[in-house]
Amino acid sequence: MGLPKRRCPNCGDTEQHFRRLHDREQVFALSQATVRVHRADLHKFRRCTREGCVRVQSYFNWRLGFDLPEEFRAPARPPV
Repeated sequence: MGLPKRRCPNCGDTEQHFRRLHDREQVFALSQATVRVHRADLHKFRRCTREGCVRVQSYFNWRLGFDLPEEFRAPARPPV
């Protein structure tokens, strides 16, 4: 089974793959003030896997989400 595809408002409202949150992302999500993520609901949140995207949102409601800070953005790959 592959990663789920969901609507991502940060990626031009296109369908993108989302994955479960890693440890650091979970810690940030629990401390996020704008979207109150309760520990019991943490398993419902996913992160967009598109390169450069920092969107985290509920698996069930794409409107319930937030952006991770810049330090979570993957560094750009050098040209080959």
